[in-house]
Amino acid sequence: MRRMSLILAVGVTAVVVTAVGGAQTPTEVPFPSPTVVQYFVSASTVNSTGEFVSWYPRGATVTFRAFAAETKTGKLVTPGDVRHFNVRIPGQKNIALSYKEPAKTKPPAPWPWTATWTIPADYPLGIVNFTVKLTSKSSPRGFGTFYQIPTATAQLNVTKA
Repeated sequence: MRRMSLILAVGVTAVVVTAVGGAQTPTEVPFPSPTVVQYFVSASTVNSTGEFVSWYPRGATVTFRAFAAETKTGKLVTPGDVRHFNVRIPGQKNIALSYKEPAKTKPPAPWPWTATWTIPADYPLGIVNFTVKLTSKSSPRGFGTFYQIPTATAQLNVTKA
């Protein structure tokens, strides 16, 4: 009797799951994306010694470093390829990233683009939702954007001085 009840419960569950799952149609197709991403952009924040840091007191200087490549060809982005390559911080002017030719090492240095920002003494405490935005010179214009991973230890955070 117990075995029959178990078989019946499994059968009913399978029918219900199949009926519910089959009745729904997806509203989005997550992969492959219908939007072509022309540039892969990666960025991080480091201190003056190059150490990854995400917590900074007001008044400290943050160094942003970035990397970008064309997604189709894998070609690294250089100054001749970009119209704008900026760090965007809420409530602040855009900060242009500067390019320094990577050393001829194997593999090459992965962070040829850098910019610095000194945190104002009155900047709000907490997470700084910065982005790094690239606009190419190509026609039609290509774009790439870096967004922080939504984890406190991976996001730029401002603390009291």
